[in-house]
Order: sequence, then C-alpha cells, then structure tokens
Amino acid sequence: MEIQKLANKAFQAMVTSYSKSNKDCFDFDYFRNIFPDVSDDTITKCLYLLSDSDLVTIQPGDGIAYMTFLSEKGIQSCQERV
Repeated sequence: MEIQKLANKAFQAMVTSYSKSNKDCFDFDYFRNIFPDVSDDTITKCLYLLSDSDLVTIQPGDGIAYMTFLSEKGIQSCQERV
C-alpha cells in the first residue's frame, strides 16, 4: 500500500478515536494493530508524512514514531469532519 494511503488511513483512525473518546495520543502499537502486515519503517514514514502536514506531532524513540499526538490542526480537522 502506498505511504499516502497508509497515512490517510492512520489519520482517519486517530480522528475516529478522538471523536469517540477525546484520545489525542497514540503509541506505536496502536498503528501496528491497524497495519499488522506493514513494516515499522513504513508505518513511521506514513506518520512523518502526517507530521509534515502539521496534523500530528511525533515523539521519536528507538528509530520509530514512538508516540504520535494529534496537533491543534489535526484536532481542528477532526472537529470539522464531525
């Protein structure tokens, strides 16, 4: 699956979670569960793509996007989708 499609799917999952429970931070295992057949490197690249669009901020660790947080812009985007 291409990285942009993965990024869109990851963002949609975060938006859904935020809309249901106001959860705005996601550990790497959250994304591993969404993409069980995708490498850690590819998941990290898709999350950094979202970061480049200012939709999330990332706390790196051990070569992966250890924690991912919806940014203010990302949360605003969530609220516009509801």
